Amino acid sequence: MSDLLIITFETSDGAFELDAHLRGIRRLQKLETQDIKLATRDETGAVELHGPADVPTMQVVGGTIWGLVLGAAFLVPVAGAVAGAATGAVVGQFRDPGVDSTFLKEIAESLPKGGSALCLLVRDMDTDALLEEIAAFPENGHLIQSPLDGEEEDRLRGLIQTGKTE
Repeated sequence: MSDLLIITFETSDGAFELDAHLRGIRRLQKLETQDIKLATRDETGAVELHGPADVPTMQVVGGTIWGLVLGAAFLVPVAGAVAGAATGAVVGQFRDPGVDSTFLKEIAESLPKGGSALCLLVRDMDTDALLEEIAAFPENGHLIQSPLDGEEEDRLRGLIQTGKTE
C-alpha cells in the first residue's frame, strides 16, 4: 500500500528542487515511490501539473517491446510489435497508477500565487534517510500530508517548516 507525502512551497521552484534533492535516496531505494507529481500556481493563479513520465507513452513503448519479443518468438515480430503498441496505448489511456489529478489540482489551487507542491506516492521508505535529506534541504516549506506518525511526523514538519535543526 502506498501513502502520500505532500510538501508545498511559496516559491515556484521549491518543489522541483526538493524532487531533485531526493533523487539520491530514491536511487538508493531508501525512498521508493509509485508516483511523483509536481504542481505549480503561477502569478496569475493558473494551475499546472507536472510529472516525470507520461504514463500512456510509457505503456505504448513497453507494449511495443513486449509485442516485438513475443512476435519474434512466433516469427511475426512486426505484427507482434503493432499489437503490443496498440494494447499498451489502450491500457495507458485508462490506467493512471498514481496520484489523482483532481486531488492534485485542489492542492495546487490552495497554493499561494507563485507556489509549488511536491506530491510523492510513497511505497516504502527509510524514515531516517528521508529526515536526513530534508534536514540538508535549504528551502523551507509546509508539510501537508505524510505517511509518518507521531514524533516522526513532528520532526519532519519541523525540519521542512522552520529550518534545519537536527
